[in-house]
Parts: sequence; structure tokens; C-alpha cells
Amino acid sequence: MNTDCAFFMGSDHKVCQDYAVAHTDPDYSYVIVADGCSSSPNTDIGARFLVKAAETFMYLIEVRPAPIASLQRFHEQSAHFAALSSKFLRLDPHCLDATMLTIKATGRHFVASCYGDGVVAMVRNDGNVEIYSVEFVEGFPQYVSYMLDANRRLQFDKQTNNHKEVTRQIIPDIEAEVKVDISDNVIEFHYGTREDYYCVAVFSDGVHSFTEAADAQSRRSARAVPMAEVVSQLLAFKSTKGDFVFRHVRAFQKLCAARRWQHHDDLSVGVVYLGN
Repeated sequence: MNTDCAFFMGSDHKVCQDYAVAHTDPDYSYVIVADGCSSSPNTDIGARFLVKAAETFMYLIEVRPAPIASLQRFHEQSAHFAALSSKFLRLDPHCLDATMLTIKATGRHFVASCYGDGVVAMVRNDGNVEIYSVEFVEGFPQYVSYMLDANRRLQFDKQTNNHKEVTRQIIPDIEAEVKVDISDNVIEFHYGTREDYYCVAVFSDGVHSFTEAADAQSRRSARAVPMAEVVSQLLAFKSTKGDFVFRHVRAFQKLCAARRWQHHDDLSVGVVYLGN
């Protein structure tokens, strides 16, 4: 088993408001990704506070088919612990406006979770990739910080048009049906085993922000790059040893330059490779 992560700034940002960590251990391994809200103050700091707090409470997550109660405790404890740090530095409480994605793997089992929006991708042993994309139709995700403020949580719940959609697709099976479900779950999760999957990854929603620049010579107009195309490239590892995600992201950035791709939003990725 091996874990790694990477995060990098989007072209429309002055500072990267994503943060990620990865840890490999004989008892359990994990990755954590946080994506700070671009319109809230100091969320680059808040995202780091949340991730570092979450590392402290990873032991709370139960790696089993029905882990929702443990995931709720994990996010609550992480938010409250991060809030202590922000108060100590006299930061605006809104600095913790961030989404969070995690993977925890124990032996041959894993649980991947998404609080807010983002993407979970699981590579099956047959080579196909199951992709679950969580999006809020109005573009305002539920942040971990809302559990710290009852009024903000109530205001969010009143946004009746801002429902959450979970899109499932399988690549590279181009004939597979893309399924979209409406969900009112606060936390989305996926449980899996090494018998079915050998790799699982989480991405912040910046994976949706890629565009291909127009090309005057070929008369090709600018286009949005499909999320699944970006995910497939980001998961095309040549090796899973050492800092494999960091190395691959550097190669991916060269590919983006060659294809005239750019991502406008920050992007973070965390991967757990379940093999030996």
C-alpha cells in the first residue's frame, strides 16, 4: 500500500486555497483534501487548519460498509478543533469555509468520503474507473464550518434550489450510462475492498475547471475539457512507488501545456494505492 497527494493553484487564483496530506502506516493509511471557499477570507489558512485537525481524528473513521456515524463524529471533531486554532489567531470564523474529502484504508478495505463537493474515483481490478462526482446545482456547497454555526446551517438548508447531484460514470466504457441522483446526505461515502479495487482517489472540484484554449491554425474554438478525461489522465501512473502522485502531476502539467489545457480553479488530489 502507498499514499500520496498534490495540490496546485488555479489560473484565476492569487493564492492556492486547496490543501492535502497523505500518510502511509501499517495500521491504517489515509489522504485528506480540503478546498477553501474563494469568496471567504483566509481559507488557504482555514483549509490547512481543517486538514491538520482532521489528521488528529482519523482514528474515529470506521472502515466498514456503514461508517456514517463515525464520519459524522470525525467531521464534527475536526471542525471544532480547527476552530480553536482560528480563534487563537483571531481569524474570521469563515476562514473554515471549506469542503473536505478523505480516504482511510485498513489492510484490504477502504472508506472514501466527501463532505461538500468533489470527486471520488475508484479503479477496479478490471481496469475500469468508477467516478462519483458531487456537485451543488447553484454552485454553493455545504461547508464543514456550517456545523459550527446553527444560523449559517439553517440559511443553507433554506436554499431549496441548491440541491446536490451525485453523478456516476464508468470509464473508459464510453457506452456506460451516466447516472445522476439527487442526494440530501450531508456526507457521501464509498466502501470498497482490495478484491474489487486496487486504487482509490479523491479530487477537489477544480477537476471540473479545465478548458482547452482556442487554436487559430486549426480553427478549433475553446472548449471545456470533460472531467472524466482529466481524471483518467491524472490516474495514469507509470509507477506507484514513493511520491508517485507528485511526480505524475508534474508530468500531467507538461501534458496540459502541450494540449493547451488550463485549470481555472485550484486542484488537489489524494490517492491510496491498495496494492503491494
